[in-house]
Amino acid sequence: MILDLDKVSICAKKTNMVSTDIQKPPKGPRHWFSWLAVGLLWLLGRLPPRLGLLLVSPLGPLTYHLMGSRRKIARRNIERCFPALDAGRHEEILRGGFRSLARMLVETAWCWSGPLERLTSRIRVAGLENLQDAEELGRGVLILTCHTTCMEMGGHMLGRHVHGSFIYRPLKNPVIEWYQNRGRLRVAEHLIKKDNPRQAIRILKNGGLVWYAPDQDFGANQAAFAPFFGIQASTLLATRRLPAVTGCVVVPMFTRYEQDSGRYITTVFPALDNFPSDDVVADLTRVNAIMEEQIRKVPEQYWWIHRRFKTRPEGESPFYD
Repeated sequence: MILDLDKVSICAKKTNMVSTDIQKPPKGPRHWFSWLAVGLLWLLGRLPPRLGLLLVSPLGPLTYHLMGSRRKIARRNIERCFPALDAGRHEEILRGGFRSLARMLVETAWCWSGPLERLTSRIRVAGLENLQDAEELGRGVLILTCHTTCMEMGGHMLGRHVHGSFIYRPLKNPVIEWYQNRGRLRVAEHLIKKDNPRQAIRILKNGGLVWYAPDQDFGANQAAFAPFFGIQASTLLATRRLPAVTGCVVVPMFTRYEQDSGRYITTVFPALDNFPSDDVVADLTRVNAIMEEQIRKVPEQYWWIHRRFKTRPEGESPFYD
């Protein structure tokens, strides 16, 4: 079942924002370049979509050549995750990934500063009834997603139509951090720093909805190894600990970009049954397999530049040279 967002709303929109989630940004001379970047992002978000896409399109091949270290990481990830594919297909995914990263820039600008109504016609939802069913249980809902290049569009969809909170990793640049939080709070109810699980627990225990992308490597602390594309990956335990502590349900949700139509499809899947179980590794393997299945559908739209496999089991050689 596919629905247009401009024809459905699954709950009343929130009536207030949480300004306490935003800290005032610095304005000294050493931050002027960051403010210039913010200004350009704001302008990019306000431009007509076709013009914005046209302006960022050269950045794909440009960043492919300029970001040598990230290109090397992405190539290593793709080669190891898709061993059955030939070198030509690996290169297609790699170059397509950088094109998707360039498009992500304008997608992010749309979500943070563009007219909200303009994006409504660009996003479609499949399986919306699964989120409705989960909410009707009267328990918290943990939305499970992963770092695709258009994940901001998925978060935008979520925040426009449900009372949702986002778990995020704070940025090192305080100006960009402020602009990111300001943009996300246009649609989000709360922003939860990844090192503040108590806030996520409180929201979920109160029947709230939390959006979470756990597919990054933050080391061995609070993680366990589970296969991801057949490779042992340090996988965060929070995905199973949050439902274990709060009784919330876990609902997978993923967004992809359709090249032919120029639209974004957000698919909401049924809540996971019997989750979490008594087997930690089995639960984490299940979560990784769900994400892997979606990534394989459009591998060019995954964030391959992240060092997903940097933490290795004891005695194993480094994954990246």
